[in-house]
Amino acid sequence: MPPCDYKIYPPNWKSEIVPAVLARAGNCCEFEGCGFRNGQMVYRGKCNGRIEWYETLHQAMDECEHHLVWTKPIKVVLTIAHLDHDEKNHEVKLERLAAMCQLHHLRYDAKEKHRRAKENWAKKSKQQKLL
Repeated sequence: MPPCDYKIYPPNWKSEIVPAVLARAGNCCEFEGCGFRNGQMVYRGKCNGRIEWYETLHQAMDECEHHLVWTKPIKVVLTIAHLDHDEKNHEVKLERLAAMCQLHHLRYDAKEKHRRAKENWAKKSKQQKLL
């Protein structure tokens, strides 16, 4: 995950908000069907062209059969996802935040990040045309 710009977050983000969300989540990923624990070692593998995470290497091999391209052990790091994608809103309600592993946080944010990148590209293009 890219580094977080904590200047746009509320001052109590690290000291109060993050611990409260992690406690509510039981220190596990809240993405539906995941549940990986913070600090857990898992296997990241590419199966049928898609990156997936597996609890064990045996599970990865079983689920992918002969389609597993590679695996790599990684450590799960829970991050806090803004379910409404509004990082600058300092009126933080715990219901609009979720603890997610890196994989699911990136997947959850992908469409919004793409939308923002497209918007920024359009703005830059428009500015260059004006020059």
